[in-house]
Amino acid sequence: MIRKMLGLAAAAILLSSLPAGYAASAELSIMEKYEAFKQAGIFHGGADGEADLERTITRAELAVVLTRLMKLDTSENKQAEFVDVKGHWVAKTSAVSNMVHYEIMNGKGHNRFDPNGLVTIEELAAVMTRALKLELPHAAITDAIVSDWARSYVGTAIEAGVIDPQEDYTASVTRAMVVDAIFIEYQTMTMPASREV
Repeated sequence: MIRKMLGLAAAAILLSSLPAGYAASAELSIMEKYEAFKQAGIFHGGADGEADLERTITRAELAVVLTRLMKLDTSENKQAEFVDVKGHWVAKTSAVSNMVHYEIMNGKGHNRFDPNGLVTIEELAAVMTRALKLELPHAAITDAIVSDWARSYVGTAIEAGVIDPQEDYTASVTRAMVVDAIFIEYQTMTMPASREV
């Protein structure tokens, strides 16, 4: 019950995390959405300062982005006990612990989080479905390349407009796809923070 209340509180924070005016605009380009998030400190540019929207994103990076978006605690004193997170740059924040606590992302088994692993489209679908607390549909995706565990998540994310239909959901996502997905979350969500990847 306490965790559910914390999730709802995080949702309310997320809804107010971007400047007013952006939420109502469905006509923004990906770059405009990125600039909104950059201004809010949610996304940072690459080493050269560029948006790098076609670059892939790691699980650690996604955890950090969602932690910033939801304005969750970022201190070092709350760490998830994954063997491959210790000593990793993400251990300087509590991003991974936040994602596990709110049940948005989980480990990969054998006490590993795989922080350097690239986020796939189906993983993004699962993460966003949990963050938005969307109900899984009865019908799952069957006409594309998708892992069995992810079929319902992908179907739900498409139905909610979080991701677009794809031919291969096991492919890696780009930063642009993440920007688009979390912008939709900001616009539509009335709940978030809860349930693997």
